[in-house]
Amino acid sequence: MGIGFETADTIAQATGVPQGSPQRVKASLQFTLSEATSDGHCFLPEQDVIRAAIKILQVDTGLVIDCLADLVAEQGVVRESIPDPATGEPVVAVFLVPCHRAEISLAGQLRTLARTDADRLPAFEGVDWDRVLGWLHRRTGTELAPEQAAAVRMALTEKVAVLTGGPGCGKSFTVRSIVTLAATRNAKIVLTAPTGRAAKRLTQLSGHDAVTVHRLLELRPGGDAAYDRDPRWTPTWWWSTRRRCWTCCWPTSWSRRSRRGAHLLLVGDVDQLPSVGAGEVLRDLLAPGNPLPSVRLNRIFRQAARSGVVTNAHRINARDYPRSGC
Repeated sequence: MGIGFETADTIAQATGVPQGSPQRVKASLQFTLSEATSDGHCFLPEQDVIRAAIKILQVDTGLVIDCLADLVAEQGVVRESIPDPATGEPVVAVFLVPCHRAEISLAGQLRTLARTDADRLPAFEGVDWDRVLGWLHRRTGTELAPEQAAAVRMALTEKVAVLTGGPGCGKSFTVRSIVTLAATRNAKIVLTAPTGRAAKRLTQLSGHDAVTVHRLLELRPGGDAAYDRDPRWTPTWWWSTRRRCWTCCWPTSWSRRSRRGAHLLLVGDVDQLPSVGAGEVLRDLLAPGNPLPSVRLNRIFRQAARSGVVTNAHRINARDYPRSGC
C-alpha cells in the first residue's frame, strides 16, 4: 500500500531532505495535478499549479517555476497551450502524462472512426427513410418524434454520433428503434453500459442484450483489455453513459478496439451529474464547433410527464425551481 504526498514529505523532511529540494518540489507539482483529477480535471492552468505548489511547500516562486520546467523536460508532465474551456482564450495547461495521452488518443481514435471510408452498414445509405420509418411505426406501434427519427437516421448513416437528452425524452426508445432497424440488415449489435444495473435496464428497454464495459472488453486490473481490434468486434456499437460513470479512460479503450467501419453511437444525458473521474467526454463531444453529428432530445413524452422526478429535473436544468408535490 502506498502513502500520500503529505506523509512522504513529512518523512523526507524528518530524514534531512531540504525544504528547497528539487525532488520535493517536483513531487508536489505532480501531487497537485493528481489531486485535481479527483475533482474531475484533466489539467490545471500553469499558474494554478505553481500557486498550489508554493502554498504546500512554502518555497520561492522561481524555484517552483524552474522545477516545473525540468519536469516538462523530463516528460514527467505535459505543458501546452489550449483554449480555455470557459472563455476560449489561450491558456497554458499542465497535464499528467496519462491524462494527456488519454485525451489525445480518444480524439484521434474518434476522428479515425468518423473519417474512415469503410462502412459496415452500407445498406442504410440512400434508403427511402419515409418508408423505413413507416415500417418501424407499424412494427412498434409507436411513431417517432421528428428528433427521434433524426437520431435513428443519424446512428445508421454516421459512423460516430452522439445522442443526448434529459429523462423522459425517449433516448431508450430511440435506441430500441435503431436496434430494430439494424437487426433487419443482419448487423451485429453490441449494447454496453458502465454498470451492471444500467446494462440490465438497457436490456429491458432496448429488447437486446446489453453488457457492462468491463465484461465486454474483459478489462483487467490496471485498465488493460483482453481484446484489441479483435476480429469478433462488432460493426455497430452503442455505449450508454447513464448515471455518473463516464470517464476519460474507458472511451479510449473502446474507441481503440472498435473495428474499421463500425458505427458508434454514444448515448447519455449531458445534464446529469459530473463524470466519475477526470474528464467531461460527453460534454466535450457536444461542445460548439465539435464536428461529430449529434441529436438532442428535448420533448418530454406524456408518460414521463407524469413523473415528478422527470418534471423537476427539466425545471432545474432550465434554472427554475422544482415543484413540490409532483
